Amino acid sequence: MLFRNVLISLGAAIALMIGFFAWYDWPAKPLEREEIEFFLKKISQQKQQPGGRHDLTALRDLLESDNGNAIYTVNLYKFRDRAEYLAGKGPDISGQEACDKFAQFMIPQMIKRGSHPVFGSNWSHLLDSDWDRIVLVRYRSRRDLVDLFAMEEFADASKHKWAALEANERMVVEATHIPSANWPAGLLSVFIGLLLFSILERRRKRKIDVNRS
Repeated sequence: MLFRNVLISLGAAIALMIGFFAWYDWPAKPLEREEIEFFLKKISQQKQQPGGRHDLTALRDLLESDNGNAIYTVNLYKFRDRAEYLAGKGPDISGQEACDKFAQFMIPQMIKRGSHPVFGSNWSHLLDSDWDRIVLVRYRSRRDLVDLFAMEEFADASKHKWAALEANERMVVEATHIPSANWPAGLLSVFIGLLLFSILERRRKRKIDVNRS
């Protein structure tokens, strides 16, 4: 029984680690030219206005320089006091509320692609910056990023982002100096395995005590 509990706990920890690594850090091959042309064509044909407002030249350069590694986007936002939707077709909300609507769409879609926000803040010292929000986002690969951009649903949701923003800047980097989440995830998996082992052992000892009584 003790040996079985050890195997169950160890198996659970290993399964969690493998599952996390497969989601978070699955090795991506660099985009091939045919894939790049497919995505760019799909994005350029999106009918939504304002849609994604992509700089296709800059996007092409980003995709053609793909090496399969994760990338990070550093996003700076300045909100309008009130969101400005095209032709007034949108809710009467603040710029920040409109941006939050866009984020509600984006975050689940990023998570599906092994990507996620790393850091975000709505505060900066007024003497240092005129931006209202900074967001740092990790994308598992350029393929995951452009696959998201190519979604019709992304183009639809972008109306909230552009209604929200008075100004914005984005910088794309390969953040080789930002610690990976692999080690924390590994330690968490070990902790969960130990916790599971402790629970199973308590049940085993309880059964032994009951049988003895």
